Amino acid sequence: MKHLSTIAAISTLALLSSCSAIQKVTGSKSSPSAPASESGSTSASTPASKPSETVSVSPVKVNGKSKKGKKKPSDTAAVAEVKAQAPTKEQLLGGQWSIIAVGKTQINLEDDQPYVNFDADGRFYANDGCNIINGDYAVKSDGKMLFSNVLSTMKYCPELDFTPSIASVFATEDAYTADCRRIGQDTYLYLKDGRGMAVATLRRDNMEFLNGNWRITSAEGTKIESDEANIFIDVRELKVHGNTGCNYFNGVLYLDPSRSNAVDFSNMALTRMMCPNEDQERSIMVALEGAASAIAGKNSNTVLLLDAKGKQVMTLVRIPVEKPE
Repeated sequence: MKHLSTIAAISTLALLSSCSAIQKVTGSKSSPSAPASESGSTSASTPASKPSETVSVSPVKVNGKSKKGKKKPSDTAAVAEVKAQAPTKEQLLGGQWSIIAVGKTQINLEDDQPYVNFDADGRFYANDGCNIINGDYAVKSDGKMLFSNVLSTMKYCPELDFTPSIASVFATEDAYTADCRRIGQDTYLYLKDGRGMAVATLRRDNMEFLNGNWRITSAEGTKIESDEANIFIDVRELKVHGNTGCNYFNGVLYLDPSRSNAVDFSNMALTRMMCPNEDQERSIMVALEGAASAIAGKNSNTVLLLDAKGKQVMTLVRIPVEKPE
C-alpha cells in the first residue's frame, strides 16, 4: 500500500514508455472557474490509441464512489466555514497529501488513493490513481498558488472517471487561492478558483502524536494493572513493538490515507512464553488487531484506540522520558 517516493516517481516516468506516453499537460485558462460539481460537464479520458494527445482538462463530474461502489461520508464538511489561510512551507512539506475531492465530489478509493507531494525545491509529484503527474509549484506572498511545467503519463484508465479532473487542477495557468487549515488530527488544503469555489480538496493525516513509548492501561474494556504492558510506536518507520506483560510482540503500522485518523496494526508476531495472565495478553492482542483509528485523549499524554464502530478498545498513557541528571 505504499506510494511511490519522489525518486521512484521520476524513474517510473522513464520506464512507462512501453505502456503510456509522457505528455506535457496544458489546459484552458477558463477551466478552473467551473468546478465539476457545478458545471456537470464531462470529458472522456484520452484513448489508448492516441497517446500523443494532451490530457483533457474539462472537468468531469464524478460519482463519488470507491472502486467497490460504496459511498463514504464527506471528509470536508467540517472545514467548509473555516477562514482561508495560505499554507506555510512547513505545512506543505509535512508529508503526503491525499486528493479526497474534485469540486464537491468526494474521491474515496479502497486502494491507490490519488495523492500529491510537495518538495522544498518547488517541485510537486502526484498520482491521480492512474497516471503520474509532476511539475513546478509556487506559493506567492498573497497566498496564491501556481502550477507550471507540468508533465503526465498518459495511461488509459476508463474505470477511473475522475482522473481528467485531477489533471485539470494541475494543468491550468490560473492561480488558485490556497486555503490550509488543521482540523483535529488532519490538515486540509483547499485550492479555490476566482469565485472562491474549491476546485480540489487535499488532506494530510497528522499522526505524529502516536510516536513514542506508551503504557497500556486498558484493553477490550479490561483494566491493565501491569506496568510491563507497553507499546512503542514509530510513525515514520511504520513499526510497533512492545510487551503484553509477559511476551514480546512486534508488527507493522499502516496509516490509511483514505480515512481520517486511520490506523491498522498488522503482521503481529508474538513470543510464546507461558504467562500467568493469559486473559490480559489475549485482550491486548485482540484490541490491537481490532483497532481501526486513533485519537488523542484529554491531553497529549493519552491516546485512545477505537474499532471500526468507534468503540474504545485500548487506552495508552505516555511513559515519561527519563532526563539525564
